[in-house]
Amino acid sequence: MSLGFSAIALPELLRADSPDHLDIDEASWFASVASIATPLGCLLCGPLLDRFGRRVALLALNVPFTLGWLTLAFTPSPVSTPVLYLGRILTGLGTGMASIPACVYIAEVSDQSLRGMLVTWPSIGISAGILVVYILGAFLKDNWRLVAGLSAAFPILTAVSTLVLLPESPLWLLSKGRDRDTELRAVPGPQEALQAGRQLGKLRALTLPQAWKPLFVLNGYFFFQQFSGIYVVVYYAVDIILQAGVSMDEYVVTVLLGVVQLVAGIGVSFALTRCGRRPMSLLSGVGMTVCMMGLAVYLQLVPNGSQAALSNRELSSIPLGLLLAYVVAGAIGFHTLPWAMLGEMYPPLVKGLAGGLTTCLAYLFSFAALKIYPYLLMLLGGDAVNPKTSTSEGVFYFYGVTSLLATAFVLLFLTETHRKSLQQIEQEFLERPLTRSVALWCGDYGTSAELCRN
Repeated sequence: MSLGFSAIALPELLRADSPDHLDIDEASWFASVASIATPLGCLLCGPLLDRFGRRVALLALNVPFTLGWLTLAFTPSPVSTPVLYLGRILTGLGTGMASIPACVYIAEVSDQSLRGMLVTWPSIGISAGILVVYILGAFLKDNWRLVAGLSAAFPILTAVSTLVLLPESPLWLLSKGRDRDTELRAVPGPQEALQAGRQLGKLRALTLPQAWKPLFVLNGYFFFQQFSGIYVVVYYAVDIILQAGVSMDEYVVTVLLGVVQLVAGIGVSFALTRCGRRPMSLLSGVGMTVCMMGLAVYLQLVPNGSQAALSNRELSSIPLGLLLAYVVAGAIGFHTLPWAMLGEMYPPLVKGLAGGLTTCLAYLFSFAALKIYPYLLMLLGGDAVNPKTSTSEGVFYFYGVTSLLATAFVLLFLTETHRKSLQQIEQEFLERPLTRSVALWCGDYGTSAELCRN
């Protein structure tokens, strides 16, 4: 929910006659400051996961969320920017702490045949939270404080549900030598590896091939996720819609984008029981490239605010269709799969530490992408203050080119994890080279090979 909050609050905060008015620099900090605290949350969560368990980590993350939402809800008017930023920082801290535990927990307790579907559900939960905020914003519009107050109820309910319903991960209990505390006696994988993991230092373990290779791959995946514009569209949804020349009410369109993203995410979770991560990621990258390039070309031919754009409603449906297609393309791979693969690609020994480092870097990338967006927009010919009349094709070209580079990265480096046990994935990183060729991909990667040949 924190990810979507800036999208519905910024229009009111940027309005010139608003008592809570922020300038462009303050608004960019409001959107991006949560991502400063998020890496700290990621780093805090790693030790929590490894030392105190998955259940404790899932409980602890609700504390900063609740405090952050209440801080935003009770921000004084006229707005106090330090209080506003504090609320965003606290929710950002909670976002960081929430980035790893669910993916790790699901990967450890789920059956191999269902893991592909289940590990995407944390991302679906994120999409659902964004949609809830968009819906609240559409109904309440200028009352972002009330939206924040209502949002505070969700982490409280989550904490109670976790406390009452969720048992600890059996694999974590075994890794701590607490065999008698778990009901799951036959956990896949050699117990010798778990015992060895207790004796090897965590930082030293990061130099092992089965640790540093997935660290490189996932960090690269997250870099391209952020700079291909996926989270910029989420955080600046209303402004992006106006810059794209969509004629419908921008708040209604944000809800539509949220619904499409959620439905696409659910569809992807079921598709992943049959399809590999690599082909889904490649399809996602190609789709994002086509949509961003198409939107840029459209805006170059039909400038935003021009007579043609204002008078022809059929023309205005083109940018809406491209934005919706972009959201679907992102949900197929780049928005969903990096988070899902966090629980799959790291060995148990370094899962907390490596997962924390990766999500820390992911949100540092997110902060950079969100912070520079208004300046990138102005540098490439747009106007962050008056998006309805700005020329924004330059920034969409930028995201299109980045999406193309992201596709190339996936083709070269992403390892297939579909229908493989966690131990098989670890063994593959240990034995295989880092780069992947198309021939190798088509040659022996299970479902990916079948999709490639078909």
